[in-house]
Amino acid sequence: MAASERGAALIDVVAAVGLSLVMAAAAVPVVGGTLDREHTVVGAQYLAAQAQRARLESLKRGAAVAVKFEQLDGRTAIQLFVDGNGNGVLQRDIDRSVDLALTPVDWIDHHARGVALRVNQSIDDAGTGDEIAAGGDPLRIGNSTLLSFSPFGSATSGTLYVAAPRGPQMAIRVYGATGRVRVLMFDAQARTWRP
Repeated sequence: MAASERGAALIDVVAAVGLSLVMAAAAVPVVGGTLDREHTVVGAQYLAAQAQRARLESLKRGAAVAVKFEQLDGRTAIQLFVDGNGNGVLQRDIDRSVDLALTPVDWIDHHARGVALRVNQSIDDAGTGDEIAAGGDPLRIGNSTLLSFSPFGSATSGTLYVAAPRGPQMAIRVYGATGRVRVLMFDAQARTWRP
């Protein structure tokens, strides 16, 4: 093989490697965005499943069951508690060990990396339509950190906002009269929530 042919081959290899690097660099944000989306979907579904679990436990036990949320350093811990004295699940009864834990403390990000109760962009509230700014309160169930389900099928009404630091915004909507739980995703372009 002549020297000029080896040089041409080397130039071809350098061009191919350069093109590959450019394509890989362009693909990284797409893959990163897809992973954020998938993590957020998994996190929202996990949280909705825990709410459904609390609802079923309440019906099975004939007592109120609540999901308690705790936000620490950008992470969200959850734990289920059962009413021990017939007055519903209350923080003061949890503190006094009257309302007992049904589950150990669990973290949403153990199931979906980087996902927590969070508002990561400007959204419209799924319940009222009012605007919520990025960084706003993601726990919209009154003044409590307890999402309660009664043995009669009703629940605390409200919305839990779930997201990774970037990517899509999701919500778990709980309907008080029926205890129904729905998972929604925010369409930022249309500014509407979709199942």
